[in-house]
Amino acid sequence: MAHKVLSDWWRLTGDAPTLANVGEATAEDIERRYGISLPEDFRLYLLHAAPREDFWDDGDASWWSPGRLKNIPDEYEYSIDDPRIAAKAQRYLFFADYMIWCWAWAICCEEGEDRGKVALIGGAPDRIVASSFTEFLKAYIADPLSVS
Repeated sequence: MAHKVLSDWWRLTGDAPTLANVGEATAEDIERRYGISLPEDFRLYLLHAAPREDFWDDGDASWWSPGRLKNIPDEYEYSIDDPRIAAKAQRYLFFADYMIWCWAWAICCEEGEDRGKVALIGGAPDRIVASSFTEFLKAYIADPLSVS
């Protein structure tokens, strides 16, 4: 499972975060708040690996606590370069940022062809960087800048 690979990588590269240990109710609250359905691999990350507080890792990403997760309109005041992402902005959920918001990553939680894809927002240009959260984690662990 991808979330376990991330947790193991955190332990190998430095301090691992204190886990949020959220339950299904927290995941369901996020889904209800934004009218979304979390992709399964991202749900498993939230349930088993998400940090209790924002966690800055050895790849210079800050992984957001479940309470900080927001969709694009609630977090980002600028326009989105990619029209496909912009059209679904309310259904993309931010989960981490790089070097104090040089850019951030958001996952598509809408049913359809983009479900589960991870987008880079605030980079130049905004774009899809992984076809799933699992693919994103594998690429990030191999080279954090490969998904920038």
